[in-house]
Amino acid sequence: MTELERQLTTALRALSERYETEQQQRAEEQRRHSAQAEALQQQVEALQSRIERQDAESATSRQRIERLDAQVTGLAQDYETLAETLRELWR
Repeated sequence: MTELERQLTTALRALSERYETEQQQRAEEQRRHSAQAEALQQQVEALQSRIERQDAESATSRQRIERLDAQVTGLAQDYETLAETLRELWR
């Protein structure tokens, strides 16, 4: 084997080792990205679930407010009737 062949063989080995190292780094980076994507997906799902619960709670609150408003309106009318009745009695 000539000196040039030895240099070429050494260079090819180094290149092959570097390629293998880069492939391993890329694979590790891909695993990290996949783990990050999975974590983000879980966060999105948790947020969606929270939003759905809050929407349900908001709907319940709106219904309660509507019922209270109706009760307050009824009470206001009753007080107005009572006040009118009392005014007529005092005349």
